[in-house]
Amino acid sequence: MEAERGSSRGAALKPSELLPACIDIIGTFEPGKTTVDSHHAAYCARHKIVDASDVKFLHQVVYGCQRYKRLLKVFISSFYYNHSGEAARSDQSLYTVLAYLAILRLEELTFAQFKRLIVSMDFVKTRVFLRFLFSEEALNKWLKEGWLTLYEPHYVQTELIDQVLKFEPQVQRLVEELETRQAMGEAKKAAETEAAIALAEGRGGAGKHTVPQPFNLTRPAPRVVPEPTQVVAITNEAARSGEPIKARTWKRPDGPPKDQLELDAKKEQNRLMLRNKYADPAAGRFALRAEQRPTNLAQVRSELEERAAREHTFRPEPPKPVPKWDADEGYVKLNAAAVLREDHLYRRRQADEARVIKAFEEDLADTKQYDEWLAKGRAQEEAAARDALEARRADAAMADEMAKAAIDAARLERRALAARMRAEAEAIALAQEAQREVDAEARKKQVAAVAETHKNGALAVAEAERRRREAAEAVREESRALEAERRRAIAEEEARREEVIRQIRAIELVPRKRETVLDPTYEAGHGLLEEMSLAELRERLALARAREAQDVERRRAEIVAGKQEKADDIAARLGAIAGYRRLGAAQAEEARARARAEKAARAEADKGRREEATLKLEAAREELRGKARLAHEALALELRQIKVKSQFLGANKEAVEGAKFASLEHGAAREAAVLQRGAQGEAARAASVRAKEVAQRGLVHATMAKASADAAHNLALRLTNSAFDAGMAERQLAEQKRRTAAAERASKANARAAYAEAYPYSQAITQERQEDTRKLRAARGSHVAGGALHARSSSAGGGGSAASSLRLGNTFGSLAGLTLGDDVAQHGGDSPALAHTGTVAHAHTHALPEAPALTRIRS
Repeated sequence: MEAERGSSRGAALKPSELLPACIDIIGTFEPGKTTVDSHHAAYCARHKIVDASDVKFLHQVVYGCQRYKRLLKVFISSFYYNHSGEAARSDQSLYTVLAYLAILRLEELTFAQFKRLIVSMDFVKTRVFLRFLFSEEALNKWLKEGWLTLYEPHYVQTELIDQVLKFEPQVQRLVEELETRQAMGEAKKAAETEAAIALAEGRGGAGKHTVPQPFNLTRPAPRVVPEPTQVVAITNEAARSGEPIKARTWKRPDGPPKDQLELDAKKEQNRLMLRNKYADPAAGRFALRAEQRPTNLAQVRSELEERAAREHTFRPEPPKPVPKWDADEGYVKLNAAAVLREDHLYRRRQADEARVIKAFEEDLADTKQYDEWLAKGRAQEEAAARDALEARRADAAMADEMAKAAIDAARLERRALAARMRAEAEAIALAQEAQREVDAEARKKQVAAVAETHKNGALAVAEAERRRREAAEAVREESRALEAERRRAIAEEEARREEVIRQIRAIELVPRKRETVLDPTYEAGHGLLEEMSLAELRERLALARAREAQDVERRRAEIVAGKQEKADDIAARLGAIAGYRRLGAAQAEEARARARAEKAARAEADKGRREEATLKLEAAREELRGKARLAHEALALELRQIKVKSQFLGANKEAVEGAKFASLEHGAAREAAVLQRGAQGEAARAASVRAKEVAQRGLVHATMAKASADAAHNLALRLTNSAFDAGMAERQLAEQKRRTAAAERASKANARAAYAEAYPYSQAITQERQEDTRKLRAARGSHVAGGALHARSSSAGGGGSAASSLRLGNTFGSLAGLTLGDDVAQHGGDSPALAHTGTVAHAHTHALPEAPALTRIRS
């Protein structure tokens, strides 16, 4: 099951897969060996669960079940105490997961998603869970008492019980819906089973089943009373003149006749003769005349091969030329709606043209002047738009030149801003360092206060446990009183129901007389209008149906005439539309020619204007470059003039320098004194800052060392857990391999036993060959030993004896290899030991040449 789930973990899990995954991860969690996070990560990696939402859901479920373990244990104990006969103990993990989701996470999960999880599971299991948990009686009687020993009464009532009861109506509707589905499914299965049984017994059709239809609960028609049957007395004469009595089966009192006995004896003789004829296996197979008849099997085989060769040999046919279509012959058939729409369009255009002509005839004026004025205005607007576009292009070019200068100025401003920001950052860093020191002192004081508070925590916990136990005892007494009251009310209700049932049964036992007699010519006589008998009603119904048939025929004729009239109208309109289209196509072609000519003229004019604008723009750019060049030359001239003036002033430089040097000496002395005092203060402040920095670095180093040690410890712990898990996995794999090998050996042993039982003669032959092989192997060993001894005794000149001994050993080796190889080939390698022996024997056979004595031994 895990392998099947693991094979399809690439995408998000379905509800039918997500809930079993939660059950599996909780069932495989071992708190003594690993943590929740480690187990969750290993499980997701092992089952290839990569979807982020699925991974988070599994982690929250396994963590929540471990965190609220005592709360869920109270629910599981109460649930199995009340429904031990309806819920299996093997589904405890399922009920734990569902209880966690329903009690603590249902509002966050939403009821729609919870419903998907419930529907994906077996309804027989989930129905018991839903009826128990979402019941106010069960929550207050069986769960509240246990939860009060763990949590405060306010938390139990508001956060647990009230949150569960908030979804009680929706759960009730869900249970009713699932029960309806289950009932429909069971009814369908029962109908299919009944149909299958009927079909097997020969009572049903070939695959045709009865389909239930809803009842037609109308008032049944009155039954017609049959006429009385005339009884005719049959006399003895009439009885004797009827058909003769058929001969019935009977037996001879003195046994079967003689010819029957002879026939039975002949049948027995033929049966014995046939049995003796076919009892001898050497008699051979049957000589069938069907095999002696001429057949066309070879011809059919050759035809099939040729067909397959043609199918697998691709010889494309030469392509046919593309047909030439006449454009004038193309015609799209329009439906009635399209014809009417197009005809309406043309008629509206004709009406507009007629209105314009009429207005011209009456007022002697048309829209020609207005159209000319409108066209002239549009042309002027287009020209203004083109001029504006050219102006924007020129402005953009000038703005580009100005933007380059602005970029250089902005670069210098950014450099100054960066320097100011660096200075501010250093000041902020110093302020943050001081604030961190203040925060560290405050945290130390807070830790001391918390440590002082923890000393009295045990007493507070014990006091809270005592208060919860007292509250639980009070609730338990209240529950007992409510249970006694409920049982008394149930007993009174049962007594009242039994009394009502007895009264109903007494009423049902009273006999009632029912008679139904109907006369078709009888009238009820109630004095109503149009009152009539059943016979008159039938006659009037027949007349009404006849009139209705005449009306139908008349309407049908009118419809046919209307359709024909409509078709004629559509045909006429279609002819007019074709004419309009031809005229419109000619006019459109003329308009397109005029538009192409006007477009070419506009393009030529636009080209001239663009060339003129380009020349103007280039002239403006050249003017701008000239101004910049003149400014650069003026700046260079000014620099040269400054340089020349400085050269002329160099003659009086020494005198000016002497006075200046004396003034600088006095100023330098004063500045040295000020700098010395400032340097001493700065050195004192730097020493203080260095001392603080050394202390801070030591604290940071200690913190980092502790963090490194913790990380190393956690890494070692994870490595230990991983090694332990790997060892467990290896041991489980080895154990599985051992079980698989044992099962394989047992299977092979069973196969050999079955083969020996099915073929005892072959088994006997195999045992004889194995015995011969063992004897030959023993003889080969003794001869090889003797040959080796003889070779050692005659090493100086006894090469011939050693060679003969070697040939004798090779002879026995080849014979053993032949025997074992044949035995393994016959039995198909059923025995591993026998197969190994055969392999070794074959190796000897290939390694050593076969001796001439082998032919004599085989014979």
